[in-house]
Amino acid sequence: MKPLQLYLTFMILFIFLGSPIVAAQDAEVKSEPKTEIPYESLATESKALLKEIHNLSKKTAALRLHVEKTAEVDRLLFMSLMSAIEEKLRSKLDRLMEIKTSLDKNKVYADLNLHAIQTIVRKQSNILQKEIKKVSDIIIKMRHKKNKEDFLHFAIDRAEKKVDFLIAEWHKNIQRGIILKLDMAEENRKLTQLLQLRSIGLSGRIRLALDAINNLKRRSSNATEEQKKLITQQLYELELRKTEAASNLKNMVGLMGKQGVETTEFGKVLILATGNILSENVDTKAVVGIFQATLNDAMAWWKENFPIIIFRLVSFILILLAFKVLAGIVSRLVNRLTNTSDQSSQLLNNFFRSVVSKTIMIIGFVVALSQLGIEIGPLLAGMGVMGFVVGFALQDTLSNFASGMMILVYRPYDVGDFVNVSGISGQVKDMNLVSTTILTIDHKRMVIPNSKIWGDIITNVTAERVRRIDFVFGIGYGDSISEAERVLRDIMDQHELILKKPEAVIKIHTLGESSVDFIVRPWVKTQDYWDVYWDITR
Repeated sequence: MKPLQLYLTFMILFIFLGSPIVAAQDAEVKSEPKTEIPYESLATESKALLKEIHNLSKKTAALRLHVEKTAEVDRLLFMSLMSAIEEKLRSKLDRLMEIKTSLDKNKVYADLNLHAIQTIVRKQSNILQKEIKKVSDIIIKMRHKKNKEDFLHFAIDRAEKKVDFLIAEWHKNIQRGIILKLDMAEENRKLTQLLQLRSIGLSGRIRLALDAINNLKRRSSNATEEQKKLITQQLYELELRKTEAASNLKNMVGLMGKQGVETTEFGKVLILATGNILSENVDTKAVVGIFQATLNDAMAWWKENFPIIIFRLVSFILILLAFKVLAGIVSRLVNRLTNTSDQSSQLLNNFFRSVVSKTIMIIGFVVALSQLGIEIGPLLAGMGVMGFVVGFALQDTLSNFASGMMILVYRPYDVGDFVNVSGISGQVKDMNLVSTTILTIDHKRMVIPNSKIWGDIITNVTAERVRRIDFVFGIGYGDSISEAERVLRDIMDQHELILKKPEAVIKIHTLGESSVDFIVRPWVKTQDYWDVYWDITR
């Protein structure tokens, strides 16, 4: 690296990194409480400041002689060096303006150095306008280069910030001229025009970036993995460009607000770029305009698509109603078919009806959704994943469901049967694939999970149409066996609910310590079991 380039590099680093520190120190100095200074001391300080400003002007004038002969990037380095000197000069000019304001209170010093200060302000206006034009021209040339390396993008960004800084300084200098009662109307007009033109350019750049970002996002949905990586990189670069342009536009809008220029349209662009509607540089009209534009777009879309939406909604409802009617018809048909079979249980009937009805309704719902323009593939995939998650979370319930399926297939009992399951005896009042409801003899309603039932012994008391009642009656050892047998036979024959076939069994069964025991085993219909039991016992 050449000595000159090395020197300029260090100077740029000093300017970029050191300027904020210097500015902060100056701000601290300005914020300190000021004591009243005699007018004579102020006059002396004023002359000293004029001399320092004159010397600094000579330095910048000497540097300008070399600027036109250097390359564009190096020219930016020279201009940054001059900017540091000019910034120091303008800092002293601000102090000089403060002194001038104080001296104006004294008639003796009222017009002290007025002409010299006015000259400096006019000169600064000319310098700032020329610097703005030079930097803008350099930016245009760099943007027109086809192959831009990263350092060139960085240089363009720095130059953009430099332009914003110079424009802000020009605005401040115009305010100085107004205080000094100079005619700044023409300069004010030029500044306003420049602010508007620059804001228009930045707004266009932001809108193009937003369009490009939206286009890339649409392409990303159907892109391959390799293409997605490239799109992600392009999106990152576009976001950076958009953010930089929005930052520059924000500065311009702030200055236009101070100039009293209408900023509504530019404020809308800022909202679109940043999503921030509470920025100090965005006026109320811009926010209202954004909402109004959104509302207008929504109304236009609604007017255009209203007939289609109504048609799709009507189609959706009609398809659901049609499939509901179809589900009812098929459900009744299945119920009729299953009820004609003696081998089918109530649980099986309910299961088939429920499965058929719900399956038809699910198909109808999916078909109806397709009429609304909803993609069915991702929906079905999501339902599959959801089913896996729900199944994992409901393991116990699924165990009951599996047991219910086994009960459905093997039919160990049905609704209305009197059973003994899991240590509970009673009549089956309700069955589903998860649980069985039993009404006990003393009218307690017990809901038992099917997994508890299927994993234990199931006793179905009323499964058969005919049941045998087992009695044991004893007589004394001195009683007549034949007479006792005859009496028992007469009782069996005379009871109308006892079946003739199979024939009742009456036999001597055991010889007890104090009695001879007869077993009496008549056969009855299942529903007559307890009536006969109680009658014969009595």
